[in-house]
Amino acid sequence: MKKIGKMFFEVLQTLFKKPATSEYPHKRRPIHGSVAGMISFEQAKCIGCNMCVKNCPSNAIKITKVEEKIFSCELSLANCIFCSQCVFSCPKKALHTTDNFELAQIDKSKLTVKLEELNPEAPAARQAGGSKDLQKG
Repeated sequence: MKKIGKMFFEVLQTLFKKPATSEYPHKRRPIHGSVAGMISFEQAKCIGCNMCVKNCPSNAIKITKVEEKIFSCELSLANCIFCSQCVFSCPKKALHTTDNFELAQIDKSKLTVKLEELNPEAPAARQAGGSKDLQKG
């Protein structure tokens, strides 16, 4: 009987307290400026030096030549540890960190992303729907 009384007291106490959890999907907290989310890519600035590829500790980034002086950047979200080393090592500042950290996917094929297609200035991004496809998943 002593345990029931103690439990009843605990229940009454928690009824009038604020919840310990947050209402995350509905109320989002501000993101700190030092959070490194997904990488963005400016295709026009890239010179194809592959410094980002060489300095990536998880081998998550891949640069391929599309045409003369035009390069494509592919990021594996499954491998990326979001350390921003590729951003720091890029001599032309073609890579940037974003605050997009909600990247969970059910479909494994969506974990490899062509970054130039997510850039809003790229014509291919407007046709494909941009980064909205990545967030639907």
